[in-house]
Amino acid sequence: MATTGGRRSDSALDAALDIFRIRQYFNVIVRARDVSAAIGKDARFLRTVRRGMLPLPFDRRPAPARVFGPLQGAAPPPLPGRVGVVSTGGSGALASLVGVAKALEDSGTQVSVYSVCSGSALFGFPLGAGMSPDEVAELSASARPSDYIDIGWREIAALVPTLARGWNGILYGDKLEAFYRSHLGDLTLAQLRTPTYAPVWNVEHNRLDYLGPRTCPDMPVAHAIRTAVSMPLFIKPVVRDGLSWCDGGIVDIFPVRPVLDIEPAVDTAVAVNCFYPHEFGGEDVTGWNDRPLSIISAASQVRTSQHAQLAREHLARLRRQTRTLLVEPVPYWKVAGTGFYEQFLDNSEWPQFMRAGRAAMLAGLRRPPDQPPDTNA
Repeated sequence: MATTGGRRSDSALDAALDIFRIRQYFNVIVRARDVSAAIGKDARFLRTVRRGMLPLPFDRRPAPARVFGPLQGAAPPPLPGRVGVVSTGGSGALASLVGVAKALEDSGTQVSVYSVCSGSALFGFPLGAGMSPDEVAELSASARPSDYIDIGWREIAALVPTLARGWNGILYGDKLEAFYRSHLGDLTLAQLRTPTYAPVWNVEHNRLDYLGPRTCPDMPVAHAIRTAVSMPLFIKPVVRDGLSWCDGGIVDIFPVRPVLDIEPAVDTAVAVNCFYPHEFGGEDVTGWNDRPLSIISAASQVRTSQHAQLAREHLARLRRQTRTLLVEPVPYWKVAGTGFYEQFLDNSEWPQFMRAGRAAMLAGLRRPPDQPPDTNA
């Protein structure tokens, strides 16, 4: 190790053996396994990628039917007081958030604040803008992947000759922002009918921030959506004030701060999890050491260990501070591995996820939420 001007200068060996890079190595191993498994077992994944990234004239889909039917049975009672909705990321599986909002509407519950993340930003910001759940459902279900997917073919072609200098994402993100701007106009975060926030991560300084009415009031909502879903290497980072910003879900997949610290306190929180197993548990790999290539099973745990633990701690904090109702409308395996990208590139299952969100939320409204501890006891 050498120093330059009082600053540590790592050698190539230092960088290669850095303990904090171990998770990155494991991530490469697991991603390679996921992709090879998807290609080997399910040709549908390749067809989905091809249709999303290179649509052909014969790729036609039937017009989507109405997503939500009439409420069956009596409406559940509304949730009391100020209600906050906190949602994980999880690509297109978070279309279920629209169904959650529909069930809250069925019950007469008014949402006071949304905290969304990554994929749920696609649906939460339009809800916060004042669109009804039915309107957001129609907008999302009728979209074609070609409406929001734009590939940087020129940069991809130049990867080898430029040694990938300046390359940071397969998709530009311009079409995604234009799609939402065509429906939301120049509406800013300060003009949202219901305050809505999303975490974003800064590359240069490795820090997390939140986009929302109190933090970035003048930012157009369409631009906020694009920033919130700019997954590194998949969608290019958004440059703001000379800094590069990405999807904050890579750090905090369950952002409770907006409903607990930024906006006035809520009386009841609805927690939506479509990214991890029940209660943000880790995957069970019992017996991993007896399997062939045991290290790959361990790698899948190491790469998500900090991420899942932070989500569990945030759920515990939410429950300590307010009544909390956890709903898990879509099984996490829908977005595990390559499913994360598949559910973005193909929105054909989004209406199904929306209906699942409504059903899960209606069931949740009929059971009592978790109660915060009595601090006066």
